[in-house]
Amino acid sequence: RVCAQIRLSALTRRILQQTKYLKAKDAAITVAKHVRQFLARIFVSKILQAMREDEEYQRRWRCARVLQTAWRRFFWRNRFIVRQESRIEGKRQEIATARAKLREKRDRQNSSIVFRNVIRIDSTMAVVTISFRDETYLQNENSMFVKVYVPTTKETFTFDLEENAIRECLEKALSSEGRLSWDEMLKDNALKALTKRLMLRVVRGRPIFLFSRRNIVEKGVLVDKRVVRAVGELFILSTFRSPHDFVFYTYQPSTQLQMRTKLSMSKLREWLTETQEKRKDQPDIICLLELERQASLIEWLVKRAMIRNNPQGNNMQLLLQFEAEEERVINLVTKVQSQWRRLKSRRHAKQKTMQQYEKVYIRESSVYVYRNMLTDERQWEKPKLLGDDDLVDPVDEWRKEETLDPATGQKYQYYANYATGQSSWLSEEDAARLVQRRYRSKHESDLMGKKIQLPDIVKAMKFIHGARTKYEEDPQKLSNIVNVALLTHCLDLDFITAKPIYERALQQSPNHPLISRAYGIFLLASRQTPVATTFQTACRLFHEANVVDPTQAKFQSATEIYFRWAVLVDSKNPLALLNFALLHQCIYKKYDHAEKIYRAALALDPTNTFVEENYRLFTKERYPGGEYLSLGPPYSVVRGSHVVEEKPEWAEWSKMIDSGCPKKGMETFWFNRFTKVTSFQEPTWSLVWETRMKRAKCVSGKTSNWVEYWDDRTRTSFFYDGYTKKYTCSC
Repeated sequence: RVCAQIRLSALTRRILQQTKYLKAKDAAITVAKHVRQFLARIFVSKILQAMREDEEYQRRWRCARVLQTAWRRFFWRNRFIVRQESRIEGKRQEIATARAKLREKRDRQNSSIVFRNVIRIDSTMAVVTISFRDETYLQNENSMFVKVYVPTTKETFTFDLEENAIRECLEKALSSEGRLSWDEMLKDNALKALTKRLMLRVVRGRPIFLFSRRNIVEKGVLVDKRVVRAVGELFILSTFRSPHDFVFYTYQPSTQLQMRTKLSMSKLREWLTETQEKRKDQPDIICLLELERQASLIEWLVKRAMIRNNPQGNNMQLLLQFEAEEERVINLVTKVQSQWRRLKSRRHAKQKTMQQYEKVYIRESSVYVYRNMLTDERQWEKPKLLGDDDLVDPVDEWRKEETLDPATGQKYQYYANYATGQSSWLSEEDAARLVQRRYRSKHESDLMGKKIQLPDIVKAMKFIHGARTKYEEDPQKLSNIVNVALLTHCLDLDFITAKPIYERALQQSPNHPLISRAYGIFLLASRQTPVATTFQTACRLFHEANVVDPTQAKFQSATEIYFRWAVLVDSKNPLALLNFALLHQCIYKKYDHAEKIYRAALALDPTNTFVEENYRLFTKERYPGGEYLSLGPPYSVVRGSHVVEEKPEWAEWSKMIDSGCPKKGMETFWFNRFTKVTSFQEPTWSLVWETRMKRAKCVSGKTSNWVEYWDDRTRTSFFYDGYTKKYTCSC
């Protein structure tokens, strides 16, 4: 029992202690968390406050807001556009479906139409359409619809006819002895006879059409009957008159052909009125409508009744003069419309031809050919549809084209200029890059001189990599010291480290030409103070080296390995170009080439004080009295100068002034605009005239002492006196 009590007590104490510890631990963790949050909030607020006060942060924050706004606008606009496009596409599909249904319905209705014609009854025009009830019209007991559409009132009258009624009407109209087949009933002349069953009634000014199912009997009174001859045949012409119209009926005994036409009273009145207006000499034509003058009216109408062959068929046709005149006017209008459509079609075809063809210049023949842009076919002749017009000349531009290799079947792209007839596998961008690459290569070759070869590169690499190793093995050897000094000076461009190495080399060999030349270039490049003393020291070193080694044989290896190699390795470094410019300036005495290198270095870094001060000193010393005296200022000075005086006697020479000349008294110089030669001294005019005499041509005979010569270079003439040996530009 005691042991059990002890174990229970221990367990209870452990549980209580564990609970107390966990509570304390949770409290400590919570306090630490809140403290960290508080400190972090303070830290972040300080950072944000500092960033808000920072203008750069404000600028970035505003830019970020603008970008976010633009992005949200772009996102929602695109989403709206996509939704709108989907809605529009849905509407388009609905419209297309509805149109397809309407088209199907219309096609189904049109497929059942067997006859359509325009008729005139009592000056009322109507469109008559005859169609089957359904498409299975070959079955028995079919019915047909006769629809009459009146354009003036926009009304449609529909009549449903059974097969028996249709057959009865047509058999009576065609005087058929037997039963008609469907093929015979569906002929145009049979269906046209069916339209004669239509009758017109006018109720309160509104036209109403009716379909008469009775037999065709001419209404009215027979007022005239006679025999007439037309188209070489005899016809019996009968005239019937009713209160509303005249009916003319003809019968041909030889063929038993019957023809009929109708003239309403309103149309007759219009006809007589128009005739009276045209013929002023017969003012009583309108009086023919009176009953007392019926005989004259019948005679007038019979004379204007015509029987002729139908130009649109093989049958005969009965019509009146005004109907023939209307038909003639309609034919003329149709002809004019056809001519207009032909002209419009030709214009459209010409426009399409101009869009389809283009002119291509052939350089070999110096002519233009015509290219079909769709088939890529070319022809020498102009397309006939163009007529007298011609295509415009091609634009002077390069275009991308494709060609098919018939052997491999592959397509290749090329570029062509149809205005000049040129073609190339290179695009304008590729050609520009090639020209730029060639220009840079030419520019580098102008700066570097001759092109370095692969053996020279291998030799330089071995020599440079071995220089440091040999110096570490034997730092007292003169050759090792000189190589490390040149390496540090030219390749590492570390002027501070190179100076003590050069001084050690000079202590061991003060008169060595290679060390003197290299150290002189180093002094000028690093601009050691004092500058005036440094320049004199460098000039003295160069002079002593020239006395000891006038051929510069001992300096050639250093030139190739260090100075040229430094430019090849890092051509964009202005200090490497500075060393190379000083090499041509002080050693080779090639002042124009040195100036090109100076300008290339200044173009890379115009603020480099080493290059700028050396170039200023170099320019100053090129004037008379300087170390690098030239005949005249460099060509770069000519670009910033202006002409102050020109004379015909001076020919291509001009006197110019350099306003930015660093040396007083030397602002004026002479410049030859053809040879680009400058000179501080006035040219020797006798030599100038002799040179002009050699290139000039005599243009006049020796009629006097003065002979005229033409200088084609200056495009001027001058005169020469062979006795006095004098020249002049005016005689």
